[in-house]
Amino acid sequence: MRHMTLGERLKQADWLLLGLGVVLAFAGVIGVQTAADGAVDYGSIQMRWAIIGITVCLLMLALPYRFVVQWRYLWYVGAVVLLLAVLVVGRGKSAGRWIQLGSFRMQPSEIMKLILVVTLAGYIRYERRHRTFRGLFTPFAITLIPFMLIMKQPDLGTALLLLPVLFVMLYVAGANRLHLGIVAAAGMAAALALFFAPGLLNEYQKDRVRAFLLQGSNDTALLRSHNHQIEQSKMVVGTADFFGRGTGETTRESIRFLPERHSDFIFPVMIHAFGLFGATLLFVIYLLFIGLILRTALKVREPSGRLLAVGVASLFACQTVINLCMTLGLLPIVGMPLPFLSYGGSSLLTSFAALGLVLNVGSDHPVEFGRGDFD
Repeated sequence: MRHMTLGERLKQADWLLLGLGVVLAFAGVIGVQTAADGAVDYGSIQMRWAIIGITVCLLMLALPYRFVVQWRYLWYVGAVVLLLAVLVVGRGKSAGRWIQLGSFRMQPSEIMKLILVVTLAGYIRYERRHRTFRGLFTPFAITLIPFMLIMKQPDLGTALLLLPVLFVMLYVAGANRLHLGIVAAAGMAAALALFFAPGLLNEYQKDRVRAFLLQGSNDTALLRSHNHQIEQSKMVVGTADFFGRGTGETTRESIRFLPERHSDFIFPVMIHAFGLFGATLLFVIYLLFIGLILRTALKVREPSGRLLAVGVASLFACQTVINLCMTLGLLPIVGMPLPFLSYGGSSLLTSFAALGLVLNVGSDHPVEFGRGDFD
């Protein structure tokens, strides 16, 4: 089959979807610049990463997605090696989350999120064993290897993100619901064992969950030490008006005590700067953005392309919901960047690469594809 040229792909691409991604990224630049404390020019750095990210997105659009899927195990092994390298030379909390490459810090767990979607899409499409109970073993093993390595860093938020993506992709591919339910029940039991077993979770991670569950109790010491971020986030959100206080010194003064305000807690900054109106607009853009990705999945008949789009949509949706609920005090703090908005080169480049992959899937002409089932 003749591969489409970049020019042909650009003509077929969903420009509204690309435009929404770019809007989110440059909204993030404004938010990051607003959150900056002056010591580091985070806004300029984020702007550079946004421009590089758009370039990565176009490169992913130029590369046929079926070629990406074909080499899925090569990407997967490479990403696992990077996760292992983090445990040896990584920097950050505890064992480390980043690998320092000159002035650039690479976060392999961010890269693994997208590579896992590619690997699962290829496995489900070509192996076709997922409708039997035994056939679920391999996709779960593929997921649990990076899950455990990311937990070891420790990065609970990113690790937990992998599991719903796996379940959504299997469900869409037609896996037996009873089988998935049994695995989900076993997973919940394992999560409880993980929480109570010594040495598997750091104590500060357990305390964050306890503090969230004990909100309103008399255990003031625990709440004060581990609910500080949530309380500061609620304060920042609560003092914003309908149209916000702008991006000037008034906002910077109000958010100065908010931890991680340029990364995980960028959404409260956006609410304070642009008010309820801006937050609602941002939420609508995310809904439309994810909806357009799902529309791509519906119109594409080729199974691996459809699974790629579904996997990316679930990735963005889960990440967005967890981040928003976390910053509004509806979930425990687990460390979860908001796609396209939070500061960070690895996160932004991965988001644009995922977007480019979806645009690639959607730009292929549907009449060339088969029936699109997974039988």
